[in-house]
Amino acid sequence: MDSSLHSPPLPFIRSLSFLSSPTQQSTTMEKEKKMFVLKSSDGESFEVDEAVVLQSQILSNLVEDCETATAHKTAEVTGKILAKVVEYCKNHVAVVAGSESSSSSSGDALKKWDAEFITQMDLSTVYDLLMAANYLSIEGLFDLTCQRVADEIAACKDHKEIRAKLGIVSDYTAEEEAEVLKENAWAFD
Repeated sequence: MDSSLHSPPLPFIRSLSFLSSPTQQSTTMEKEKKMFVLKSSDGESFEVDEAVVLQSQILSNLVEDCETATAHKTAEVTGKILAKVVEYCKNHVAVVAGSESSSSSSGDALKKWDAEFITQMDLSTVYDLLMAANYLSIEGLFDLTCQRVADEIAACKDHKEIRAKLGIVSDYTAEEEAEVLKENAWAFD
C-alpha cells in the first residue's frame, strides 16, 4: 500500500457490523459470505459483503483484528459519497471475480468503467470521494480521483483559471501578484 495514504481512525463511518447472510447457506466447498453494514454521516446504511470491505486497507485491518467490530466516531462521509465508494468497490470485486477467463479484456473493461465512473461526477463530488478513498486506503480509487483532479488542473490555461476551478481565493494584492508573475515569467511562457 502506498505510504502516502494516511488514514485517521475511522472518522467517516459511524459503524461497521457483521451480519450473517440469511440467503446464503454454507456447503463444504463454499464458505458463508460475511456481510457488513457501513453507515454514513447522514445515517444511510450500506450492506456489503466481505470482498467489498476488503478493498479498503483500513476496513480490511479492522476485519482481521475484530470478529465483531463497531466504530463509533463522528461521521464525515455522506451517504452520497459512501454510495460511490461502495459502487466502485463492488464493480472492482465483480471484475476481478469474472476475470478468470481473459485478464486483458477484463482490464480494458475495468479501465473503461473507471473512466465513465469518474467523468460523470462534478469536481466537488470527486474531492469528497478523494478524501474518502484516502481515509479508507482504497489505493485504486485514490489514484483515480487524484488523476481526475490532475487532469482538471492540466486543462486550465492559467493560474486564475486554476484558482477558480479549485475555489482558491488569492490573498495577493494586485502588486504582489504582478511581482510574482514577473519573477516567474519563465513558468508562464
